Amino acid sequence: MSLQEVYSKGELVFGKKKTLSYRTLQRIEKGYIAKFSSVLRICCVLGIPLEKALRDTELEQRLIIRKKERWDEYTYNDKVQASVISSPSRSFLALEMALKPGGKTPLEQTPPEKRYEKWIYIVSGSILCQLGNEKFILEKRDSISFESSIPHFFANTTKKPCLCVMIQNPKSF
Repeated sequence: MSLQEVYSKGELVFGKKKTLSYRTLQRIEKGYIAKFSSVLRICCVLGIPLEKALRDTELEQRLIIRKKERWDEYTYNDKVQASVISSPSRSFLALEMALKPGGKTPLEQTPPEKRYEKWIYIVSGSILCQLGNEKFILEKRDSISFESSIPHFFANTTKKPCLCVMIQNPKSF
């Protein structure tokens, strides 16, 4: 398919306002880093599973991700945002998470049979980390690791923003 055909089909699938721009498709074709959500949209447009799209694709052995070039972002709510800061070829997912004052993530829990682990490092500010029935206040340069099958959430109960790095292994979106 040509780029124009992919773009036109994207308009049919997602509508004119939500489809990938022609410029984005050009950038991806030229080898620029694509947001994960863009890759998923292309798979939907082409009607192929993500696994098939990535098959025989050479993933970067090392990849520098500059702040302005982050490939995907996730908004928990208006006070908590996260950016993916790890390469798609890694076996883990690394996020930079920013919590504004009063920001709180939803309660999360992976299925016990999955054996996911999380590690959080506080870069600046402080957060409340609730793991099951236990509460921990984590401050700048503190870290915590745990199995993410334990129900958990993070909250910024202070008047200052908090910035932390979260690593999940294995990766999951």
